[in-house]
Amino acid sequence: MKSFHEQMADYAARHKLLEAGDHVLLGCSGGIDSMVLLHYLKTHEASLGITVEAVHVNHMLRADESIQDRQFTEAVCRQWHIPCHSRDIPIPSILETAGGNKQQVCRQERYSYFEEVMEQTGATKFATAHHADDQLETILLSGLRGTLQSGSFGMPSSRPFGKGQLVRPQLAVTKSEIAAYAKENDVPYREDSSNIENIYTRNRIRKNVVPELKKENADVSKQFVELSESLQEDQRFLMEMAQEKLDLLIKAKNQEIALSAERFRSYASALQKRMVLLLLNYLYSGEQVIVTRQLADQVQGMMQSSSGTVFLHLPQNYMMIRQYDHVLFSRRDSGAAPEEFSSLITGEWSGAVNGFRYKLISMKHFEEQENASAWFFAEQANPQLHIRSRLPGDRIQLPGMGNSKKVARLMIDEKVPAPLRKGWPVITDSNGEVLLVPGLRPSLHISRFPRQQDNWVLMEQKCEDRESEL
Repeated sequence: MKSFHEQMADYAARHKLLEAGDHVLLGCSGGIDSMVLLHYLKTHEASLGITVEAVHVNHMLRADESIQDRQFTEAVCRQWHIPCHSRDIPIPSILETAGGNKQQVCRQERYSYFEEVMEQTGATKFATAHHADDQLETILLSGLRGTLQSGSFGMPSSRPFGKGQLVRPQLAVTKSEIAAYAKENDVPYREDSSNIENIYTRNRIRKNVVPELKKENADVSKQFVELSESLQEDQRFLMEMAQEKLDLLIKAKNQEIALSAERFRSYASALQKRMVLLLLNYLYSGEQVIVTRQLADQVQGMMQSSSGTVFLHLPQNYMMIRQYDHVLFSRRDSGAAPEEFSSLITGEWSGAVNGFRYKLISMKHFEEQENASAWFFAEQANPQLHIRSRLPGDRIQLPGMGNSKKVARLMIDEKVPAPLRKGWPVITDSNGEVLLVPGLRPSLHISRFPRQQDNWVLMEQKCEDRESEL
């Protein structure tokens, strides 16, 4: 069996985590994991050709215990001649003022400070003390939360961080091997009382699930590390391919993303899933939004058809609208009044409205077009069709109904979200009557199929770009 040092050295070399000339900043809590890694890096500082510094954060959550953790870490670093950077961050005050999830806020504040120190010191690598058991716990936790579909499959051995790289060299070894190293080398450390609290799911997995798995296979943690690495390699390849396809598919402008459902469906399901994740991450760039499996499945499912109009409410007031083949992701300001518009439909294509444009031609000049659909109707010699924003009193005569129906009521029945109803377009005939509510319903005066009395055709085409949108 390989020694602690051999496992660490082999893993670091295989993943190119620690290289000669690296300036390594280690996140050190004072616990056994980080103190062992700090001792190991300092002991092999010369042979590895690296420079080591430590950084500690006091979250001020455990009163005197937190203060003692900081004092302990600083004292050991002085004893080992390691520069140590530390800061007290008042997490309780931040939570009281801004709210949020305690663990997420701690992580955000902690890593923000780490990045700050990394830039100040010129460090090229930021090291964390995560080990193989942590990797197993992370994968199990992701599976329980339904977030494995994000494709991370655990923690990567390295990733970009600040102006350098975040590295996890201790994924090579297990908690028991870390404990054995600490005992053999007399490494001092402190116990964090929060690590034994059952209120955290990770702690329950650590105490109750992992020991049972190790009874079945003592090397289960290391096998999960290897499995994670293999799946991450596959994921990187598929994500790169999905990114290439998505870049060709989407058009983004002013916090809006548009694409074709038909073109999206032309790709394999494995790529579709990853394209959805990339699309949502692009949409929520810089925002703290957890993309769940259910949300990703809903988005992918809505693009499996190009008929009718459907809506999906997304987190942070975003909305997905698929109107026939045209898919639009946009942010909706429910308090803003939509701009009114009105435009005459002529023999030339109109500007885009809700991702579609229209033109009017007589039946005798009608020819089917591959990229456009037709509505047939009967009108006088020179019909005056308008596309405009909906007005409060608009009504439509639906096929099979004796009385006309309010367009506002129609939108409620069709489950159009309230923020979209005021700005939804209608197409009116020469008498100002509603002929068509695009994407929802036609009146009885217009049809997808030509009838004996029809003498005009309203052509409808999905826009390839949104530059001319009204």
